[in-house]
Amino acid sequence: MLKCTIDREKMEGLNNLIKGKNNLSPLNRFVSKDLTKEGISSLDEIGIIDSDGNLLETMKSTMEILSKPHAVVKVIFTGGVGAYEHNINYDNSFQNHVSFTVTPNNVSIDDESDPLGIIKIMEDFVGKSNLKSVNISRKFNVAEAFVVASMLDMERKSILRAFVDEVPFTHNSYNTSMIWRIMNSTSSSIQWFVCIMNEIIGEYGTLSQKQVQDAINQLIAEGAITQNGGQYQLSSELSLLASRMIIVDNILSVQTSKQDEIGEIISAGFTCVQSGVHDLLFLDYDGKEIVFETITSVRLMDYLDQFLNCKSYFAKMHS
Repeated sequence: MLKCTIDREKMEGLNNLIKGKNNLSPLNRFVSKDLTKEGISSLDEIGIIDSDGNLLETMKSTMEILSKPHAVVKVIFTGGVGAYEHNINYDNSFQNHVSFTVTPNNVSIDDESDPLGIIKIMEDFVGKSNLKSVNISRKFNVAEAFVVASMLDMERKSILRAFVDEVPFTHNSYNTSMIWRIMNSTSSSIQWFVCIMNEIIGEYGTLSQKQVQDAINQLIAEGAITQNGGQYQLSSELSLLASRMIIVDNILSVQTSKQDEIGEIISAGFTCVQSGVHDLLFLDYDGKEIVFETITSVRLMDYLDQFLNCKSYFAKMHS
Protein backbone atom coordinates (compact mmCIF):
# COMPACT_ATOMS: atom_id res chain seq x y z
CA MET A 1 0.00 0.00 0.00
CA LEU A 2 1.33 3.42 -0.92
CA LYS A 3 0.28 6.98 -0.22
CA CYS A 4 2.97 9.61 -0.67
CA THR A 5 3.89 12.99 -2.14
CA ILE A 6 7.24 13.60 -3.82
CA ASP A 7 8.74 16.51 -5.76
CA ARG A 8 9.18 16.41 -9.52
CA GLU A 9 12.92 15.76 -9.41
CA LYS A 10 12.44 12.57 -7.37
CA MET A 11 9.56 11.59 -9.66
CA GLU A 12 11.92 11.85 -12.65
CA GLY A 13 14.39 9.59 -10.85
CA LEU A 14 11.66 7.09 -9.94
CA ASN A 15 10.44 7.22 -13.55
CA ASN A 16 13.88 6.01 -14.63
CA LEU A 17 13.33 2.78 -12.67
CA ILE A 18 9.90 2.08 -14.20
CA LYS A 19 10.18 0.40 -17.60
CA GLY A 20 7.82 -0.60 -20.39
CA LYS A 21 5.22 2.19 -20.21
CA ASN A 22 2.20 2.01 -22.51
CA ASN A 23 0.61 4.97 -24.30
CA LEU A 24 -1.92 5.58 -21.50
CA SER A 25 0.63 5.95 -18.72
CA PRO A 26 0.67 9.38 -17.00
CA LEU A 27 4.41 8.79 -16.46
CA ASN A 28 5.06 9.54 -20.14
CA ARG A 29 4.93 13.26 -19.44
CA PHE A 30 7.97 13.03 -17.14
CA VAL A 31 11.58 12.77 -18.22
CA SER A 32 13.76 10.01 -16.76
CA LYS A 33 17.06 10.64 -15.04
CA ASP A 34 19.31 8.96 -12.48
CA LEU A 35 18.33 9.30 -8.85
CA THR A 36 20.60 11.37 -6.66
CA LYS A 37 21.81 10.04 -3.30
CA GLU A 38 19.31 12.33 -1.62
CA GLY A 39 16.55 11.01 -3.89
CA ILE A 40 17.44 7.38 -3.11
CA SER A 41 17.44 8.13 0.60
CA SER A 42 14.07 9.90 0.41
CA LEU A 43 12.33 7.19 -1.66
CA ASP A 44 13.88 4.50 0.57
CA GLU A 45 12.40 6.22 3.61
CA ILE A 46 8.98 6.37 1.95
CA GLY A 47 9.21 2.65 1.17
CA ILE A 48 9.29 2.65 -2.63
CA ILE A 49 12.89 1.55 -3.24
CA ASP A 50 15.67 -0.01 -1.21
CA SER A 51 18.92 1.62 -0.17
CA ASP A 52 20.58 0.41 -3.40
CA GLY A 53 18.02 2.23 -5.55
CA ASN A 54 15.97 -0.80 -6.62
CA LEU A 55 12.17 -0.98 -6.63
CA LEU A 56 10.82 -2.97 -3.71
CA GLU A 57 8.87 -6.11 -4.60
CA THR A 58 5.89 -4.77 -2.65
CA MET A 59 5.79 -1.72 -4.96
CA LYS A 60 6.01 -3.50 -8.31
CA SER A 61 2.26 -4.13 -8.70
CA THR A 62 1.50 -0.45 -8.00
CA MET A 63 4.13 0.73 -10.45
CA GLU A 64 2.86 -1.80 -13.03
CA ILE A 65 -0.58 -0.15 -12.96
CA LEU A 66 1.01 3.31 -13.25
CA SER A 67 3.20 2.28 -16.17
CA LYS A 68 0.71 0.07 -18.02
CA PRO A 69 -2.84 1.09 -17.07
CA HIS A 70 -5.70 -0.62 -18.89
CA ALA A 71 -7.89 2.46 -18.45
CA VAL A 72 -7.42 5.99 -17.12
CA VAL A 73 -9.76 8.71 -15.89
CA LYS A 74 -8.05 12.09 -16.06
CA VAL A 75 -9.54 15.07 -14.22
CA ILE A 76 -7.92 18.46 -14.88
CA PHE A 77 -9.02 21.40 -12.75
CA THR A 78 -7.73 24.86 -13.68
CA GLY A 79 -8.59 28.03 -11.82
CA GLY A 80 -7.43 30.58 -9.31
CA VAL A 81 -5.66 27.82 -7.37
CA GLY A 82 -3.54 26.91 -10.40
CA ALA A 83 -3.52 23.65 -12.32
CA TYR A 84 -4.43 20.33 -10.69
CA GLU A 85 -4.34 17.05 -12.65
CA HIS A 86 -5.70 13.86 -11.14
CA ASN A 87 -5.23 10.54 -12.97
CA ILE A 88 -6.95 7.37 -11.78
CA ASN A 89 -5.27 4.36 -13.38
CA TYR A 90 -6.97 0.95 -13.47
CA ASP A 91 -5.83 -2.57 -14.27
CA ASN A 92 -7.89 -4.74 -16.62
CA SER A 93 -9.99 -6.13 -13.76
CA PHE A 94 -10.96 -2.61 -12.56
CA GLN A 95 -10.50 -3.97 -9.05
CA ASN A 96 -7.13 -2.29 -8.53
CA HIS A 97 -6.30 1.34 -9.12
CA VAL A 98 -3.57 3.89 -8.50
CA SER A 99 -4.25 7.62 -8.27
CA PHE A 100 -1.56 9.91 -9.64
CA THR A 101 -2.00 13.61 -8.90
CA VAL A 102 0.14 16.30 -10.51
CA THR A 103 0.49 19.86 -9.18
CA PRO A 104 3.01 22.51 -10.32
CA ASN A 105 5.63 21.37 -7.79
CA ASN A 106 4.78 17.83 -6.65
CA VAL A 107 3.15 14.54 -7.54
CA SER A 108 1.13 12.29 -5.25
CA ILE A 109 0.77 8.53 -5.62
CA ASP A 110 -2.09 6.78 -3.82
CA ASP A 111 -3.27 3.19 -4.17
CA GLU A 112 -5.41 3.25 -1.01
CA SER A 113 -8.07 5.96 -1.28
CA ASP A 114 -11.49 5.59 -2.92
CA PRO A 115 -11.39 7.23 -6.39
CA LEU A 116 -14.83 8.73 -5.73
CA GLY A 117 -13.26 10.89 -3.04
CA ILE A 118 -12.31 13.38 -5.73
CA ILE A 119 -16.00 14.31 -6.08
CA LYS A 120 -15.99 15.81 -2.60
CA ILE A 121 -12.81 17.75 -3.42
CA MET A 122 -14.39 19.14 -6.59
CA GLU A 123 -17.58 20.06 -4.70
CA ASP A 124 -15.48 22.19 -2.35
CA PHE A 125 -14.14 24.16 -5.32
CA VAL A 126 -17.22 24.22 -7.57
CA GLY A 127 -20.02 24.41 -4.99
CA LYS A 128 -23.29 22.51 -4.94
CA SER A 129 -26.62 23.84 -6.20
CA ASN A 130 -29.63 22.70 -8.21
CA LEU A 131 -30.05 26.19 -9.69
CA LYS A 132 -28.66 27.76 -12.88
CA SER A 133 -29.06 31.35 -14.03
CA VAL A 134 -29.27 30.78 -17.81
CA ASN A 135 -30.96 27.95 -19.70
CA ILE A 136 -29.08 27.13 -22.93
CA SER A 137 -28.78 23.89 -24.89
CA ARG A 138 -27.32 24.20 -28.40
CA LYS A 139 -25.13 22.20 -30.75
CA PHE A 140 -22.70 23.84 -33.19
CA ASN A 141 -20.26 22.64 -35.82
CA VAL A 142 -16.64 23.68 -35.32
CA ALA A 143 -16.79 26.87 -37.41
CA GLU A 144 -20.01 27.96 -35.72
CA ALA A 145 -18.53 27.24 -32.28
CA PHE A 146 -15.54 29.49 -33.02
CA VAL A 147 -17.83 32.30 -34.21
CA VAL A 148 -19.96 32.04 -31.06
CA ALA A 149 -16.83 31.90 -28.87
CA SER A 150 -15.42 35.02 -30.56
CA MET A 151 -18.66 36.95 -30.14
CA LEU A 152 -18.98 35.86 -26.51
CA ASP A 153 -15.45 37.11 -25.83
CA MET A 154 -16.13 40.48 -27.49
CA GLU A 155 -19.42 40.84 -25.62
CA ARG A 156 -17.73 40.08 -22.30
CA LYS A 157 -15.04 42.68 -23.01
CA SER A 158 -17.71 45.27 -23.86
CA ILE A 159 -19.57 44.55 -20.61
CA LEU A 160 -16.35 44.97 -18.64
CA ARG A 161 -15.51 48.25 -20.37
CA ALA A 162 -18.98 49.61 -19.61
CA PHE A 163 -18.55 48.66 -15.97
CA VAL A 164 -15.11 50.29 -15.69
CA ASP A 165 -16.25 53.45 -17.51
CA GLU A 166 -19.47 53.57 -15.44
CA VAL A 167 -21.68 53.82 -18.52
CA PRO A 168 -24.79 51.78 -19.41
CA PHE A 169 -24.03 48.63 -21.39
CA THR A 170 -25.69 48.29 -24.78
CA HIS A 171 -26.02 45.04 -26.68
CA ASN A 172 -23.17 45.35 -29.20
CA SER A 173 -22.91 44.40 -32.86
CA TYR A 174 -19.87 42.94 -34.62
CA ASN A 175 -18.91 42.55 -38.28
CA THR A 176 -17.32 39.55 -39.97
CA SER A 177 -13.84 41.07 -39.96
CA MET A 178 -13.95 41.73 -36.19
CA ILE A 179 -15.13 38.18 -35.47
CA TRP A 180 -12.41 36.69 -37.70
CA ARG A 181 -9.72 38.86 -36.11
CA ILE A 182 -10.65 37.89 -32.53
CA MET A 183 -10.74 34.25 -33.60
CA ASN A 184 -7.13 34.44 -34.77
CA SER A 185 -5.55 36.80 -32.23
CA THR A 186 -6.83 35.66 -28.84
CA SER A 187 -4.11 35.00 -26.25
CA SER A 188 -3.74 31.63 -24.52
CA SER A 189 -5.76 32.13 -21.35
CA ILE A 190 -8.63 30.27 -19.73
CA GLN A 191 -10.44 33.62 -19.63
CA TRP A 192 -11.24 33.46 -23.35
CA PHE A 193 -13.73 31.10 -24.96
CA VAL A 194 -11.73 31.09 -28.22
CA CYS A 195 -8.75 29.69 -26.32
CA ILE A 196 -10.99 27.12 -24.62
CA MET A 197 -12.35 26.05 -28.03
CA ASN A 198 -8.79 25.57 -29.28
CA GLU A 199 -7.99 23.37 -26.27
CA ILE A 200 -11.12 21.26 -26.74
CA ILE A 201 -10.85 20.79 -30.51
CA GLY A 202 -7.08 20.47 -30.73
CA GLU A 203 -5.36 20.91 -34.08
CA TYR A 204 -7.62 22.88 -36.39
CA GLY A 205 -6.74 24.98 -39.42
CA THR A 206 -7.33 28.73 -39.52
CA LEU A 207 -10.78 29.66 -40.83
CA SER A 208 -10.95 32.00 -43.80
CA GLN A 209 -13.23 35.06 -43.69
CA LYS A 210 -15.53 33.28 -46.15
CA GLN A 211 -15.80 30.27 -43.81
CA VAL A 212 -16.55 32.66 -40.96
CA GLN A 213 -19.26 34.36 -43.02
CA ASP A 214 -20.76 30.99 -43.97
CA ALA A 215 -20.85 30.02 -40.28
CA ILE A 216 -22.49 33.35 -39.43
CA ASN A 217 -25.19 32.73 -42.03
CA GLN A 218 -25.87 29.29 -40.55
CA LEU A 219 -26.06 30.75 -37.04
CA ILE A 220 -28.56 33.36 -38.22
CA ALA A 221 -30.73 30.58 -39.66
CA GLU A 222 -30.49 28.71 -36.35
CA GLY A 223 -31.43 31.81 -34.32
CA ALA A 224 -28.15 31.91 -32.40
CA ILE A 225 -27.30 35.37 -33.73
CA THR A 226 -29.24 38.16 -35.43
CA GLN A 227 -28.34 40.44 -38.32
CA ASN A 228 -28.62 44.20 -38.64
CA GLY A 229 -27.15 45.25 -41.97
CA GLY A 230 -23.53 44.06 -42.03
CA GLN A 231 -23.43 43.76 -38.23
CA TYR A 232 -24.28 40.75 -36.09
CA GLN A 233 -25.49 40.34 -32.51
CA LEU A 234 -25.69 37.37 -30.18
CA SER A 235 -29.19 36.12 -29.42
CA SER A 236 -30.64 37.36 -26.14
CA GLU A 237 -29.88 34.05 -24.39
CA LEU A 238 -26.24 33.99 -25.54
CA SER A 239 -25.81 37.66 -24.64
CA LEU A 240 -27.17 36.83 -21.16
CA LEU A 241 -24.64 33.98 -20.96
CA ALA A 242 -21.84 36.47 -21.72
CA SER A 243 -23.07 38.79 -18.96
CA ARG A 244 -23.18 35.91 -16.45
CA MET A 245 -19.72 34.61 -17.40
CA ILE A 246 -17.66 37.82 -17.57
CA ILE A 247 -14.86 36.24 -15.54
CA VAL A 248 -14.04 32.53 -15.79
CA ASP A 249 -13.30 31.15 -12.35
CA ASN A 250 -12.65 27.45 -12.99
CA ILE A 251 -12.40 24.94 -15.81
CA LEU A 252 -12.98 21.25 -15.16
CA SER A 253 -12.00 18.78 -17.90
CA VAL A 254 -12.62 15.05 -17.65
CA GLN A 255 -11.23 12.48 -20.08
CA THR A 256 -11.55 8.72 -19.97
CA SER A 257 -9.25 6.53 -22.07
CA LYS A 258 -8.82 2.79 -22.49
CA GLN A 259 -7.16 0.35 -24.83
CA ASP A 260 -9.38 -1.85 -26.98
CA GLU A 261 -8.70 -5.45 -27.97
CA ILE A 262 -6.15 -4.49 -30.62
CA GLY A 263 -4.37 -1.86 -28.52
CA GLU A 264 -6.07 1.22 -29.99
CA ILE A 265 -6.89 4.01 -27.52
CA ILE A 266 -10.56 5.02 -27.17
CA SER A 267 -11.35 8.29 -25.40
CA ALA A 268 -14.38 10.27 -24.26
CA GLY A 269 -14.82 13.28 -22.04
CA PHE A 270 -16.16 16.78 -21.50
CA THR A 271 -15.15 20.27 -20.38
CA CYS A 272 -17.08 22.52 -18.02
CA VAL A 273 -16.42 26.27 -17.72
CA GLN A 274 -17.52 27.94 -14.47
CA SER A 275 -18.00 31.57 -13.48
CA GLY A 276 -20.11 31.01 -10.36
CA VAL A 277 -22.01 28.34 -8.50
CA HIS A 278 -25.03 28.98 -10.76
CA ASP A 279 -23.08 29.68 -13.95
CA LEU A 280 -21.57 26.59 -15.57
CA LEU A 281 -21.24 25.90 -19.30
CA PHE A 282 -20.87 22.25 -20.30
CA LEU A 283 -18.94 21.66 -23.56
CA ASP A 284 -18.85 18.26 -25.24
CA TYR A 285 -17.04 17.68 -28.56
CA ASP A 286 -17.70 14.47 -30.49
CA GLY A 287 -15.23 15.13 -33.29
CA LYS A 288 -17.78 16.94 -35.46
CA GLU A 289 -20.03 19.08 -33.27
CA ILE A 290 -19.80 20.81 -29.90
CA VAL A 291 -22.62 20.86 -27.37
CA PHE A 292 -23.05 24.15 -25.48
CA GLU A 293 -25.25 23.50 -22.46
CA THR A 294 -25.66 25.33 -19.18
CA ILE A 295 -25.91 22.90 -16.27
CA THR A 296 -26.20 22.98 -12.49
CA SER A 297 -23.24 22.21 -10.27
CA VAL A 298 -25.14 19.18 -8.93
CA ARG A 299 -25.47 17.83 -12.45
CA LEU A 300 -21.77 18.40 -13.05
CA MET A 301 -20.96 16.24 -10.03
CA ASP A 302 -23.36 13.59 -11.38
CA TYR A 303 -21.45 13.57 -14.68
CA LEU A 304 -18.17 13.23 -12.80
CA ASP A 305 -19.59 10.34 -10.78
CA GLN A 306 -20.63 8.54 -14.00
CA PHE A 307 -17.14 8.84 -15.45
CA LEU A 308 -15.54 7.65 -12.21
CA ASN A 309 -17.89 4.65 -12.07
CA CYS A 310 -15.41 3.32 -14.54
CA LYS A 311 -16.24 -0.36 -14.90
CA SER A 312 -19.74 0.29 -16.24
CA TYR A 313 -18.76 3.45 -18.12
CA PHE A 314 -15.77 1.95 -19.91
CA ALA A 315 -17.86 -1.06 -20.93
CA LYS A 316 -20.02 1.33 -23.00
CA MET A 317 -17.08 2.91 -24.83
CA HIS A 318 -16.52 1.75 -28.39
CA SER A 319 -14.16 2.91 -31.14
